[in-house]
Amino acid sequence: MGTVALAALLVIGYLAAKGPARPVDVTAARVALGQRLLAEPRLSADGRRSCFSCHQPERGFTDGRAVATPGGLNTPPLWGLGERRVFGWFSPEVRSLEAMALRPLADPAEMGPRAEATLARLRADADLLAAYRAAFPGAAEAITWEQTGAALAAALRAIEPPPGAYARYLAGERAALSAAALRGQALFVEVGCAVCHRPPGFSSDSFHNIGLPADPARNGGRARVPGLRGARHTAPYFHDGSAATLEDVVRHYARGGGPGASPAITPLNLTDADVRDLVAFLESL
Repeated sequence: MGTVALAALLVIGYLAAKGPARPVDVTAARVALGQRLLAEPRLSADGRRSCFSCHQPERGFTDGRAVATPGGLNTPPLWGLGERRVFGWFSPEVRSLEAMALRPLADPAEMGPRAEATLARLRADADLLAAYRAAFPGAAEAITWEQTGAALAAALRAIEPPPGAYARYLAGERAALSAAALRGQALFVEVGCAVCHRPPGFSSDSFHNIGLPADPARNGGRARVPGLRGARHTAPYFHDGSAATLEDVVRHYARGGGPGASPAITPLNLTDADVRDLVAFLESL
């Protein structure tokens, strides 16, 4: 392995090993309530759809579809959100996980609109009422939208990406990464992927137009940089779900994106072997 590749390996390994900061003020009761609410269909206006209807745990907290609703967006996974500062594909104005958790509850195309009748339905469940009171002791009123957003956010922060070969490698299992994945790790830095996809979540809070169809009214068509941990579980990819495989993702960037892509996205001089190595690294995350 060359000097540049070795340096790239060490930089990624060191940064990812540090891990994300964890909040210190989230109680177990609040996390438990949020976990319950993620699976609670009564939280939706019609009482038939829960967060897990689209963010299915067995599918990497996605739904396996290109987009969740007609004219909508790809369903992103729910792990690694605790390390983010902005949320949503095209919404840099959403700067708290609590606010993000409430957005689908207000959207009629998802679980909304939010209504007092929904809260009244939840308050009628004595066990759920007790869970809210345990999570928010001393609150003047139990079961509010603000409390619901806080509980959901607490549960989301607790969701960890699935363990992969890369995590085992960082833990000291040096044989966990294949030779192809190690080469791909070095390439990931050398060709500039790590400029936007930074450890430990291999994401960032920046937004770019990657040359795919997007409504310009949505943040000028600039989509948030997604995290890559556990990406092997979350196909299809991109905000419009247009990439069926990780190889499709790599080849899109190798072409320099599509028409109108941000200046930061330029063609990469990749061989077919390079593409395979980058895919091997992505699959290890």
